Amino acid sequence: MIGARRAAARRGRTHDGPPHDGAARTNGRAREGGARRAVWEGRGAENVGVGRGLVGREGELAALDALLASALAGDGAVALVVGEAGIGKSAVVEAAAHRAAGAGVPVLAGRAVAEDGAPAFWPWQRVLAQGRHHGLAPELLDLRTRPDKDTARFRAIEETVDALCRAAEPAGLLVVLEDVQWADDASLALLRRLAASLSGARLLVLGTLRDPDGGRPAPPAPAELNAQVVAVGALGVEDVAAYLGDGVHRSWPGHVHRLSGGNPLFVRELARLLTREEKSQPAGTLPLPNELRRLVAQRNGQLSPGCQRLLGACAVAGQEIDAALVTALDPDADALLAEAVTAGVLVDDPLTPATLRFAHDLIRQATYADLPRTERIGWHRRIADAIEAAGVGEHRLGEVARHRVRAAAGTAERRTASDACAAAGRVAARGLDLGGAGEWFGQALDLLDGAPERRAELLLARVAARFADGQFASALADCARVADLAERLGRADLAAAAAVAVRGFAYGEEVAALCERARALLGGEDSARHAEVLAQHAFILAQAGRFADADGISGRAMAMAERSGDPAALVGAIHARHQVTGAPESVGERLVLGARMVALSTEVGRPDTALWGHLWRVDAAFQVGTLTAVDAELSALSRLVERHGGQLARWHLLRAQAARAAVTGQFERALHCAGEARALAAGLQDPSGEGMYWAFVTSLAPWLGELPGIRAGLDWFAEHARDDAPIGTATMSLYHSRIGDLDEAAAWFDRLRPRLDDLPRDLMWLPVTVQAAEVAALLGDQAVADRCYDRLVPHRDCYLYAITALYGALPRALGVIARARGDLDLADRHLAEAVAMEERIGALPALALARLDHARVLAARSRAGALALAEKAAGAGRRLGMPPLATAASALVDELSGVRGGAATLTAREREIAGLVADGLANRAIAERLVLSERTVETHVRNLLGKLGLTNRTQVAAWAARAGIRTGSAWKH
Repeated sequence: MIGARRAAARRGRTHDGPPHDGAARTNGRAREGGARRAVWEGRGAENVGVGRGLVGREGELAALDALLASALAGDGAVALVVGEAGIGKSAVVEAAAHRAAGAGVPVLAGRAVAEDGAPAFWPWQRVLAQGRHHGLAPELLDLRTRPDKDTARFRAIEETVDALCRAAEPAGLLVVLEDVQWADDASLALLRRLAASLSGARLLVLGTLRDPDGGRPAPPAPAELNAQVVAVGALGVEDVAAYLGDGVHRSWPGHVHRLSGGNPLFVRELARLLTREEKSQPAGTLPLPNELRRLVAQRNGQLSPGCQRLLGACAVAGQEIDAALVTALDPDADALLAEAVTAGVLVDDPLTPATLRFAHDLIRQATYADLPRTERIGWHRRIADAIEAAGVGEHRLGEVARHRVRAAAGTAERRTASDACAAAGRVAARGLDLGGAGEWFGQALDLLDGAPERRAELLLARVAARFADGQFASALADCARVADLAERLGRADLAAAAAVAVRGFAYGEEVAALCERARALLGGEDSARHAEVLAQHAFILAQAGRFADADGISGRAMAMAERSGDPAALVGAIHARHQVTGAPESVGERLVLGARMVALSTEVGRPDTALWGHLWRVDAAFQVGTLTAVDAELSALSRLVERHGGQLARWHLLRAQAARAAVTGQFERALHCAGEARALAAGLQDPSGEGMYWAFVTSLAPWLGELPGIRAGLDWFAEHARDDAPIGTATMSLYHSRIGDLDEAAAWFDRLRPRLDDLPRDLMWLPVTVQAAEVAALLGDQAVADRCYDRLVPHRDCYLYAITALYGALPRALGVIARARGDLDLADRHLAEAVAMEERIGALPALALARLDHARVLAARSRAGALALAEKAAGAGRRLGMPPLATAASALVDELSGVRGGAATLTAREREIAGLVADGLANRAIAERLVLSERTVETHVRNLLGKLGLTNRTQVAAWAARAGIRTGSAWKH
């Protein structure tokens, strides 16, 4: 429920305003509170309402006050003050912050900047730096100091969120984030995480968010940030009149409002141009506010020539102006900067005296746009030189690159700018800003003239960033460009690097083409890199079912890798070999290959190597039915993901956890993990992710029935299933046969049947053959069922459990086939074996299904034990939440026990009385319990005996126990 104060906040007026950077801090002492108020009051002088306080924003301030009160009561929130540039967002936030500081609430502030060279988490670093005596520090967000690079960002965000929530106790805390529309991805990720963690926290985050300008990308939507919105709109005529003050001719407010459109920035600039004498006269001509450059030029023209020139350098420097840097550019800078601050063009932030900024960024933009081209380029070059001369730390390489790009007017400057962008890209990649790294490498490529070898190197650097960021299609496109350059240059090394840069994804045709091009350049070279290319090629060919080709190439790759002794080459060769050895009889080899991959991971320094090793061993352990080994591998895999992170590794872990949970009947957890994996796959650009999700879900059909949303999965299979990839057609055929839609099952099986005799012996051979066997038996296709039976018998000690599908012990399929062809003795033996195998590993859902099938065979043979097996299956179905199985098993129980009808034939009162009879209560006791007459109870008992075909109360008690009827509750299956 939204509290009353938050509801009041939402009823506030909606408007917005310009940005600031700085903060007021407090520890509750009066002296510091006074200093705080001075900070905010001094800054307020730059906002509309100078000398008269903020005007026209009462509703917005009331809304922010209510949000703060709510936060101080423990209902923390993120709120965005939204509006167009110059509308007064920052003025509103500053006023709210001033009130908070006056009430003793600590205030910390940071500003996002729209500059390529800004480090990740920049606004938050400013906030943390100001909050040191609140237990905060910018080092929390320094990813370079963290040992586990793949999880560094996640851990840094979590620790920072915890620190901010702690800092808000007990006095509360207000964090101001200016210009959220320019925040980097890392800063937005932290803001999103914080917004999700504010329940019970005394923390309010106020951000200013500019509506999109023409040509700018759309800012983050408040809904994406889980933020409340306080919108700030234009001032009204009466607000303009209040701002202009007394002694103004009545025609001026309307005139200024029309010219400015109610934009506070423009109102302020127009008002500053009016002299006292002009204001007392009727409204006259003023510069149009849509020509802000003219307003800025007019205002700046009142400054000295030296100050005007230095303002050009400040506009080039960016939104935050390093005073020391500007001083290095001009020996008179101190006096000139003071002149600009006095004139109100620049703002000197008391909390960060080494940094200045323009009073509004629109003024900076107008000043920058008015610079002559040669002067603008010259300033960018001089600023880059000055930063480098001062000793460039890694955190400033992006800033240098931004200036070099804007100074790249000639060939030499373009080459310098390209090198600067490449350096910034490498720093971004090390800091795990993979998106930023890709953009920097892209700029380096755009600036490069000729130099094909250098272009290939930059492309490969961008491939690594894009691949790590999950942009697989883009990475492959870059690989193709590298291959083009390699062929032109005759560089086999570049072609080999391009061929192996993208691994393990469903882009087989593109990767195979890259391998063929690299092999053509490598020729007969016996080397580690050639072994890696051969291994990659064999892997792709095996994925495509070309096992004869893949087997030979993988053998060459393994031999060449062993001769080279190169761990990376061995990893590639082992990966290819695993793909080739997918037949069930090779399960032992796959376990060994997995163990070897895990061991090699420390040598090659690649976490994905251990990832594949653990996954292979999970699947192999599932096949042999060793769940303790599955759990050991999953624990190792979980530690790997926690230590190194990565979306791909987490996706695989979630899928494996879903399968493990389903094997033992933890269906809610299984579906939750599978859903998380599906959502993660959507961002990985891997088209196989959706199919793997639906394959898993449909494999649960015999246990759970038709799950919500399954129709979307069927539509997906109908659109994507290919006859040359029989696993999809087998899955669909089995699913429809199990839900009783035999016509649809037959249609899918007709597509599958022609492929069954030449199935490749890969990892899909076993699931396709098992599913085809059961469908053939159910459809009465005895010829296909017999062929599948003969192929599966040698593997009857196997289980068909895997990350993508769940079936159970193979003897159950053999028993289904034997029963279909009338060999009940053989079916009995197979199904008894299946029951024993599932009992051994504790696979409860598959055990219940095997017991039901076995009970049916025993019943057909009139053998003892059928009723007991059916009762166990029915009970398990009810306990595990398996409606189809529970219903079928209960029906068999009723049939075997001689019950004429079933629980569904009884009324609710009759079912209730049956449960009390099962508890041993006499009719009189039942009557007293239910407040009925004894005669009425006798009538109900007589009716239920007749409906069930039973003769006495003992039979009723036995039947009620089997049917799962509980005392005093409505019957449930």
